[in-house]
Amino acid sequence: MMFEDGAISYLEWPADAPVLHFANANGFNAETYCTLLQPLAGRFHIYASDLRGHGFTSLPAVPGMQSRWTIYGDDLARFVSRIGGGAAILLAGHSMGAIASMMVAVHHPELARGLVMSEPVLVPEGIDTSRETNDPTRPNLADMADRRRQLFGSFEEALNGYRGRGAFKTWPEEMLVDYLKGGLVATGNGSEMRLACAREWEAANFRNAPDGISSIASGVKCPLTVLHAQNGTASGGEVAVVARLAPQARIVPVPDTTHFLPMERPDLVREEILRFA
Repeated sequence: MMFEDGAISYLEWPADAPVLHFANANGFNAETYCTLLQPLAGRFHIYASDLRGHGFTSLPAVPGMQSRWTIYGDDLARFVSRIGGGAAILLAGHSMGAIASMMVAVHHPELARGLVMSEPVLVPEGIDTSRETNDPTRPNLADMADRRRQLFGSFEEALNGYRGRGAFKTWPEEMLVDYLKGGLVATGNGSEMRLACAREWEAANFRNAPDGISSIASGVKCPLTVLHAQNGTASGGEVAVVARLAPQARIVPVPDTTHFLPMERPDLVREEILRFA
């Protein structure tokens, strides 16, 4: 979809049904969630767009643009306004995509008929959001992103390098394959591929994540569901803040899962989305 400053790439499953948009996490892309979304085809007219700097979206992506992630909320608002014709649609997303979706629901309530957030990045105000915890001995996520390998000799080399390792060890094979299909681009040098989401952009997202963002939940007026993992990044205290500020919220704790809840329990995420059907 073309805009004055570039194009937003997206996937679509057309249907004569309510409109659903799903937004991706930092470092991922729309195609990553095909296994989750495909079974919902027919129940919703589904869109999944690549956020700025991710997948095949061509909007400018210069580190430093992402202060408190407001740029993602703004991009998403103009995209969903166009696909819904200005009417309210169901917004859903994972991690950073969940936060961008919440920003739309708060600042453009006419566009949101419901909101489903899977593992939103909810951290207390004043916490360094580039870390997995407030423990300085734990890995710094931004620094780790800065060191990510960018180039691979082939798609197969990338797949073999990620399979069963690090953040991907709990992922089903088909979701890992989809992530790479939407997250690698050819360099033009034989079969060589590079990550579509530049590591500098991914790292800057970690460094600019909005601490205390749960405070805006008071502005969510539509029905709201929050799925948070037992071992995730949506802290229990901040989820409680959302529940207090948005009394209509349905809070769904999910045991034996991590921040990659949509990859580990896509069935449960679909179930919660279908509650809005």
